[in-house]
Amino acid sequence: MKKLVLSLAVALATVAPKVAADPPSIVGEWWTEKHEGRIAFLQAKDGTYVGKLAWAQENKKDTNNKDPKLRERSLVGTILMWNLRLDSGRYVDGYVYNPEDGRTYRIEAKLAGPDALDMRGYLGISLFGQTQRWTRFR
Repeated sequence: MKKLVLSLAVALATVAPKVAADPPSIVGEWWTEKHEGRIAFLQAKDGTYVGKLAWAQENKKDTNNKDPKLRERSLVGTILMWNLRLDSGRYVDGYVYNPEDGRTYRIEAKLAGPDALDMRGYLGISLFGQTQRWTRFR
C-alpha cells in the first residue's frame, strides 16, 4: 500500500505543471531612503504602475500645489507617481509629483534585488538627476 501511495505521489508530481516563481516586482510598499514615508506601488488598469503615499512621518497638506483647490488635501493617500512602465527590467517613462515644491519631474526605477529599489528623479534628461535607494517594507 505504501508503495502504491508513493508511486501515485511521484507520478502526480511529474505530471503536474510546474509553477515558476514570479520575478521580483515593484508592486508593494517601499520605504523612502530616509524612512520619512512609504510609497505603495500597484499596477494600474492600463498596465503601468502608480505609487501612492501610504504613510508619512508627518501627515502634511499639499500646500505647494499649483491648484489652489488641492492645497488643503492630505498627502497621505495621494498618488505621487504614475505612468511607470516595465521595459527590459526597468520601470521607465514615469512622473513624480514633488509636494515640497509643487512641481512634476520624470522618474525611472530599477530593482536592485528583491528588497532594494533604485529610484531616479530628473528634470529633462536622466543624466541630470538624483538616485535614491529605497527598501521594501515588510
